[in-house]
Amino acid sequence: MAINSIQSPFLRGNGAVDPAMPAKTVTLPSSGRRDIPVTEIDQVQLTPESVRLRQQLATSEKEPPMNKARIQELRELIAGGAYQVDAQQLASKILDFETALA
Repeated sequence: MAINSIQSPFLRGNGAVDPAMPAKTVTLPSSGRRDIPVTEIDQVQLTPESVRLRQQLATSEKEPPMNKARIQELRELIAGGAYQVDAQQLASKILDFETALA
């Protein structure tokens, strides 16, 4: 007794299409349209929030927001040796960050 190979190119999910098989169809009871190929009714609708997030991502990739005047001021302070780190403030910010992650 022979068993057909499992490696058939027309198994579901491998991307191959059997030209002898008809397109999958759906019945839409409310619209009265029947036997419409699935590709004609598949739609994706983005929420306004997702559209806004996508726009923010696109603009943020161009240039991150920076306070150029503050950056220049800090560079001058560091170069002149006048920049002082407040250890208490730094430790507090690190703890706040770690707490927010938990």
